[in-house]
Amino acid sequence: MDTTKLQRRYVSARSNLIFIVALTVINIVILATGGDSYFLFSASIPYIITATAMALCGMLPPEYYEGMDMVEFFDPSVFYVALAISAIIIVFYLLCWIFSGKNRGGWLVAALMAFILDTVFMFFYYGLDTGMIVDYVLHIYVIISFILGISANKKLR
Repeated sequence: MDTTKLQRRYVSARSNLIFIVALTVINIVILATGGDSYFLFSASIPYIITATAMALCGMLPPEYYEGMDMVEFFDPSVFYVALAISAIIIVFYLLCWIFSGKNRGGWLVAALMAFILDTVFMFFYYGLDTGMIVDYVLHIYVIISFILGISANKKLR
């Protein structure tokens, strides 16, 4: 395989990584501001952490809680801690993107491991939900993209 094609694979994997960072940030902002849109090409764990904290703190619309026997919500500080944890995860992906430049493939390996964990967590959290099929497929696509990028990086060395 020629060097140009290998380089394109590595750049493509890194591009997917920065898209994940950007869309995850957008998803968290939309969620935290009361929006109901969601971009698929993103990390699940930060979103789930933030959404769960919002639910536990009574920050979701009242109709979400209809029929539930929630007597008392958690203090809003729980939401801010969850938001900080989500931000740390997103910053980790961002650092993987930054430091994977100049063909430092080890950082792409770290992003791959984190995204595999994200995918497994998403699968266990949502189960075999047919509404999640596209998200599952996109997660698998990203994992394959990372693997191809890592492989290309090793061949370039």
